[in-house]
Amino acid sequence: MKLKYRPPIYGNKTLRVVFEFGLVMSEVAKERGVELTTEMSARAEYMLIEELRINGLQKTVMNFTPLILAALEVKENTPE
Repeated sequence: MKLKYRPPIYGNKTLRVVFEFGLVMSEVAKERGVELTTEMSARAEYMLIEELRINGLQKTVMNFTPLILAALEVKENTPE
């Protein structure tokens, strides 16, 4: 029987980056007073996996800030 879906296998560097992403996301949410929901966590997970798959480890690390803000749907306060 052949498996249709095989979960990706990640190395130690990737696992550390994923852990750091979660930690930074948690800190940003806390700092901004945003309550993390299951939907936000799932969206962040999907975004991070896609980013790693498409752009690789280095580019993903460089895009942490936009990814986290997108996952949290944080709008920057700009003066009007």
